[in-house]
Amino acid sequence: MSPARLTGQEALDLITSQLAQHADGILYALAPFEARASVSAWLETLRAIEELINLPGELDDDLLERELLGLSLRSETINSSRLKFVLHHLGYLYGIDFAQRQGNLILQLSAMQHSFEMRGILPAAAGMATVARAIGYLQSRRRHLVSLLYVMPRACRGAIPMTGRDALTWMLPQAEISGTTITGLLQQRVVCELYDDFALHLESRGFTASHSYTSLDDMFLEAERVPIIDLASSTQPKGLEPLRPDRVFSAAELRNDIAFIEAAFAEFELDNTAFAGLAAVVRELSHRAKDDFWVTVSPVELNALAERHGVSIPHRELLTTSATTFVSALNSYAAFVRVGNELRSTVTLLSRFLYNFKNVCLYGQRRFQIRSGFIFEQRIKDELTQQGFAVQPIKRIDRKEFDVIATRDGVIFNVQCKNNLVDPSWVDLDPARFIRTNRTLERYYERALTKERSRQQLLRDHLDLYRVEPFVITRFPIVTTNPRILPLARIQEFSAISQTLLTDGLAHG
Repeated sequence: MSPARLTGQEALDLITSQLAQHADGILYALAPFEARASVSAWLETLRAIEELINLPGELDDDLLERELLGLSLRSETINSSRLKFVLHHLGYLYGIDFAQRQGNLILQLSAMQHSFEMRGILPAAAGMATVARAIGYLQSRRRHLVSLLYVMPRACRGAIPMTGRDALTWMLPQAEISGTTITGLLQQRVVCELYDDFALHLESRGFTASHSYTSLDDMFLEAERVPIIDLASSTQPKGLEPLRPDRVFSAAELRNDIAFIEAAFAEFELDNTAFAGLAAVVRELSHRAKDDFWVTVSPVELNALAERHGVSIPHRELLTTSATTFVSALNSYAAFVRVGNELRSTVTLLSRFLYNFKNVCLYGQRRFQIRSGFIFEQRIKDELTQQGFAVQPIKRIDRKEFDVIATRDGVIFNVQCKNNLVDPSWVDLDPARFIRTNRTLERYYERALTKERSRQQLLRDHLDLYRVEPFVITRFPIVTTNPRILPLARIQEFSAISQTLLTDGLAHG
């Protein structure tokens, strides 16, 4: 029997109903828990997760790193003596509390690996087969795990105290089964309205979509105009604080992070924006961090601190999440969660908040928009060079401007770099705006491709090569079936994609 196929309004109705079921399901699953203890337990678990994700980059011991990353998390093959060896050495390097957190996390991950396997959630089970794979898996779920934190203060209304020893076993299924499904459904909702031939194929374990869309860059991060990594190589702030070798995260590192952001974006006068006031607030709060990680403050204290540093009321409100639904939590970068009369945060949440807030301050600046375009072009040139293309020093021919011109195997690749903003949150919170913007940009990019075809003789004459292939690479991905329009997130596939088009005879222009 072939699977059912839904299109049009039927497909949209199913997506809408599934969204409601999964969103309500998260709130239902959290309702029996008591808020204060459960938030504390989940924050402690998130600390261990962040430490594990960042640990390989901190270790100088190759043997210890191999033993850690190679640890099997499958219940039938987990090696207790190998785990003890790893935890013993982690305790020596980072302290007993750190080793205990990692030991508890690894055992919970092993239990969840087995649970997912038994329930037939095989991609997640495979993603946690070893510690190395689990690190990648946890990176891919980080947004959903933090979003669960944001909804807990309101969703947890019962009397059951979640504990650190079982927090992951309660929370990870919500992130995996409902959280990622909600993200996928939100994307399918806009894709459904953008494609006339969109279809859902119903199968025994759910449904699959005929078209898909993703907004993420490398490391499962949201696309942004200028990631700090594109600027940091030429920027070294002065007066960085020394970091303790027995800490993966610390308040000093948070202050150094702020210094890196300020130095990297100094040319855009970031210190003359609202960022300066909030950075001052975070710096002051960092000096009261307990265990070099936890920051707790009352709403009155935070308001007084923000007042002293000239932070406006709207910007103060960004510090604290007010998420009532998982969808709104997905798009929050709040630094604090409120539990009773306390605001709870960590050095990682504070760093995440400020890094995102610098975009809020810079995106409206014309100079930043222009400069970010040049930075984007250089990123494309560097990527194409690494893939074996010869980037040509061409910016203008007969007063006609070009972005990036590269050659390989006798073919000219005319690459236009488009930095038009498409806020990823629109998919979730304002789908009509996303759909409208997507349609506008897709038409714009296709007209740009047509325009470049009309100018290809200039490149032929200049480079003495005949075949010219136009492409558009977008900093922010859009929904399109045009194989010539690629998001930056797929730049590493450019060589293979262009070769496929050439081989199939589709690219000759």
